[in-house]
Amino acid sequence: MSFGYQILGFGSGGKPSLAPFNANILVVAGGGGGGGGQAGGAGAGGYRYCTSYPIVGGSTYKVTIGAGGVGVGASPVNSTTNGGNSSFNTCGAGCAASYESAGGGGGRGPSAKGADGGSGGGSGEFPAPSGHGAGNTPPVSPPQGNPGAPGQPGAGGGGGGGAGGAGSPQTGGNGGAGGAGSSAAPVDGTTRAGGGGGNAPAPSGSGGAGGSGGGGNGTVYNQPSQSASQPGTANSGGGGGSGGRPAGPPSILYGGTGGSGVTIISFPGPGVACNARITGGCRSTCGCNVFYTFNATGCFVVP
Repeated sequence: MSFGYQILGFGSGGKPSLAPFNANILVVAGGGGGGGGQAGGAGAGGYRYCTSYPIVGGSTYKVTIGAGGVGVGASPVNSTTNGGNSSFNTCGAGCAASYESAGGGGGRGPSAKGADGGSGGGSGEFPAPSGHGAGNTPPVSPPQGNPGAPGQPGAGGGGGGGAGGAGSPQTGGNGGAGGAGSSAAPVDGTTRAGGGGGNAPAPSGSGGAGGSGGGGNGTVYNQPSQSASQPGTANSGGGGGSGGRPAGPPSILYGGTGGSGVTIISFPGPGVACNARITGGCRSTCGCNVFYTFNATGCFVVP
């Protein structure tokens, strides 16, 4: 990554326009970390977009990309973390966040409710059916995500919520599937922010599938060859899948790490925005549109 400014689109001897313009902004937060044991998959990072975000000439915007949450690596079984928030901020006056998505909720193990977040984490096995991690937390409109699936008695884990749908509970001895991601943002048509799959309760079952858009697959409890779940896909905001536990010592529980977030700024081009300077991102074109994609924290500077 280059931390020096990259100057784009200046004509020879020309002076860039300072006229304001509207842009499409997609902000996806980091996905949560998956649970371990008879546990739930993690929720996807919050997925927010604006089709007419006002960009002002002479301004600097700070882009923050949330990291994926940490999945379970060893006991205790409920030590997962939520993903990090992503935001697009106007710098100045303390750089207060002007557009922010919340990190996905972590999946949780037995007798624990999935964490709330942009999309909620799936819950682990419960003595009785119980709650799930809530999505769209904190609430925004339109919603930035969906809930995870509740745990079931004597069973495996539910799937984490995704930007396009809720997680599914385990069924038929299989782990719950992660909620689908979304491609609703009018930027590049790519599906992002899928939920992580839940853990299967027995070796005869199969782990829950990760949601489309980067959700990690879950795996099988007490199955040494399938103890490690899949992480969420990097820069998709996908939730981590729920991991199992090898039969016999050491009783290590594995949960997938959440996928990091992403921010994309797009607009028709060429135009004044082609003169923007960036750190931490890259510029591309598709047809008549210009894209600035940030996979890491950086700045978007408009002359």
